[in-house]
Amino acid sequence: MDFAAHASSFGPAATLYDRIRPRYPRPALQWALDGDTTLDVVDLGAGTGILTRQLIELGHRVVAVEPDPKMRAQIGGDAREGNATAIPLGDASADVVTAGQAYHWFPGEPAHTEIARVLRPGGRFIPIWNVRDESVPWVAELTAVFDGHRGRDALDERHLPADQFGPRFGPAELRTFPWSATHTVESLLDLIRSRSYYLVSDEATRTQLERHVRDLVARSVQTEELELPYLTYVYRATKL
Repeated sequence: MDFAAHASSFGPAATLYDRIRPRYPRPALQWALDGDTTLDVVDLGAGTGILTRQLIELGHRVVAVEPDPKMRAQIGGDAREGNATAIPLGDASADVVTAGQAYHWFPGEPAHTEIARVLRPGGRFIPIWNVRDESVPWVAELTAVFDGHRGRDALDERHLPADQFGPRFGPAELRTFPWSATHTVESLLDLIRSRSYYLVSDEATRTQLERHVRDLVARSVQTEELELPYLTYVYRATKL
């Protein structure tokens, strides 16, 4: 997979992405932040600010960092240009760094070093993902459609080792939170239209993907509305 092409594909669909991508369940965020209030948070790889806005609603001071200007324009508030190896903040200036649906784009140890730089001693790095619950057969088939039958990327957010974030962090804790989002066929189509695989595909492939989604729902769900089950994976690693 061409990671650069996929990572840079979201900008043209920024408005759709912001509208259709799932939010994060409040209990997951409360566990991630250990119930603390009014923290200095850097939301790294913030995209259109979905997680950023939820963190602000919880009472935190949030700086969103996002390299794509079209995505960043959707955020509002304190949104700055930067990336996982060039965070535009000073040393030890944040209590928490979050990464919502973004850590798998980061370049490993150089990103860990930069994240540790901006964290205060005892600060936390919190990568978080919404993952469709593929224990449900039709959802597993939907994932194959969404991802073009290419399988998962080399980094599997479901099974990161405790030492994944390098020597500057203690062992990572993991919690999962089940929930579901209500969809129609049309909103599922919008969801696939916000996916990187769809965005980098040609028109013929896009048409085929949309047809597969319609056929899958007709075969498997057969209702006007459906519940798309998710598991939210939250990792919490403390800077040493």
